[in-house]
Amino acid sequence: MTFARFDLAIAEACRIAQVPFEEFVSTVMAGGYPCLPGAAPGSRRRFDETDLLTLYIYGRLLAFGFGGLRAGEYACRAHAGLRAEPRAQSISIALTSDGGKRVVIEQDLQRPAAAMLPERIHFDIAAIRRQLQQPADRSAAEPA
Repeated sequence: MTFARFDLAIAEACRIAQVPFEEFVSTVMAGGYPCLPGAAPGSRRRFDETDLLTLYIYGRLLAFGFGGLRAGEYACRAHAGLRAEPRAQSISIALTSDGGKRVVIEQDLQRPAAAMLPERIHFDIAAIRRQLQQPADRSAAEPA
């Protein structure tokens, strides 16, 4: 991968998701963001809605004090969850009773499973979707 390839789609996606470009590129170069679109040789670098949601989560995890590699790990776990459950209403990263962390995908906000775990970082996916869609004339990040 060359840095020039990063400049096109990644810079725009970072702008949309409010993520520091340089920190994200460093995480990717260190192998800490395996769910990056276009990572497979010959595939296109196009950020769809799930990719932008994941990138937004990555940025918020950085803001919470996670290091880039750990933020990338949990963001990519969220990415896998969103791909498996596209109707997900929320995602939480929760501490478990044995001191571990897990990603919880919830479809029903009325009965969130992560609510049983008091120590968690919770992401309202519907609200994030609305935020990422502003302004409406913006399209998904794609290289020219």
